[in-house]
Amino acid sequence: MREKVRAFMEKYHMVTAGERVLLGLSGGADSVCLFHLLRELQEPLGFSLLAVHVNHNLRGAEAGRDAAFAENLCREYDVPFYLYSCPVEKIAKEKHLSTEEAGRAARQEVFAACAKEQRAVKIALAHHQDDVAETMLHHLARGTSLAGLASLRPVRGNVIRPLLCVGRKEIRQELESRKCSWCEDSTNAEDAYTRNGIRHHVLPYLTEEVNPRAAAHMAQTSLDLLETEEYLEQQTDQLMERYASAEKNAVVLRDAVSSEAPLLQRYVIRRVLEQLAGKRKDLTREHLESVRELFEKQVGKSVCLPYGITAVRGYETLRLEKQGVHLKEERKRKSGEEVPIPVPAGWEEEKSLAFAENPVTIVKKTSVFPERIEEKKYTKCFDCDKIKDGLVLRTRRSGDYLRVTAKGGKKKLKDYMIDAKIPKEERDSILLLADGPEIWWVVGYRRGESGRVGEDTKAVLQIQIGVGKEENR
Repeated sequence: MREKVRAFMEKYHMVTAGERVLLGLSGGADSVCLFHLLRELQEPLGFSLLAVHVNHNLRGAEAGRDAAFAENLCREYDVPFYLYSCPVEKIAKEKHLSTEEAGRAARQEVFAACAKEQRAVKIALAHHQDDVAETMLHHLARGTSLAGLASLRPVRGNVIRPLLCVGRKEIRQELESRKCSWCEDSTNAEDAYTRNGIRHHVLPYLTEEVNPRAAAHMAQTSLDLLETEEYLEQQTDQLMERYASAEKNAVVLRDAVSSEAPLLQRYVIRRVLEQLAGKRKDLTREHLESVRELFEKQVGKSVCLPYGITAVRGYETLRLEKQGVHLKEERKRKSGEEVPIPVPAGWEEEKSLAFAENPVTIVKKTSVFPERIEEKKYTKCFDCDKIKDGLVLRTRRSGDYLRVTAKGGKKKLKDYMIDAKIPKEERDSILLLADGPEIWWVVGYRRGESGRVGEDTKAVLQIQIGVGKEENR
């Protein structure tokens, strides 16, 4: 296996002589196998190996056992070792994430910080062919693009994955032939996570009933799709130069782009949306098609998209612009209007309304604390039982204030807007979620402490302002 992995690393130029490589060492079979292979490849490939372990503090004594195992393994072979401890459960609560998401984010932050501190040029992760297959199936079932089917890449930035040329079975056989021990994570046997369900049921069925090399074939397809994606991205670079013009918070596409193949049109539109949004997440094929269809519509037609982006049909152009949620110019003089926010009677019941051309969606949920609460720039959650006079969506009035501390400290809305450097000419157009004069949420800016969800929350009111205007911050 060592020569197979070496050839794979050389094919994708994973390391350069003189570099320091930081391995994420969990203590599981995959990372232990990669540890031994990289340790033996240090001299022939000219790099030096370091290892880092993240204790998530989730599995009690088992987590401590894994950390000790990883440290002892590195000590035995004289490999520099770094141990980090992260309170993942606490992080999940504070950031309203699942423990799985919080753990992944914590690892990424630790790996990046440790690599910087120890001057490691590359970060090595132990993903293998079965991981690629599981990820492909997961993304394919949920809906994805070519890039999503090739998301576990051999090299992405400073992250390398030397084991993508081998499968889980080969890794276990290699460890057994070396008489090497490793740690088993008890949570890997549970089906609570979607990925585990695919690992335990879907992939074994494909391997046993369809083809024993199902995972290897999917991994190879992923590499083929990666080459396809890279080629299409190169074509997109050329088309952007030919058809796109950048302006402040906007990109203008010339009509001539509609003469290109539909696939390339979608790639250009996606590139523009990524540039304006700063991310790709939540940009679906439906969004891309809705923009592409504007080329066939009359001047003035528009569509609202994620992250506060609007696409508008112009004369021989298509303008995509990032905007906020506020009253439109012609509506500003009508400040003072308000719309009551109804609290749905049943759980997961959804109500919809509109305020100043902005669609509003309200959903009542049973308390999800401390599980993930979906909150983004234009989606917030509130405690239903803390509503006093009744929530309304409106613009500002004299006497409005925010509670800015958990103990009840107040700030005048006017002072907050000044401190937040909101332009004076925009303040009367900012949408507010209010309970009497108490402002719960300055939409698109800050939420107050009023109505905040906590451990004692029984019912959660989730409010989204503006379909397609989601932006994480």
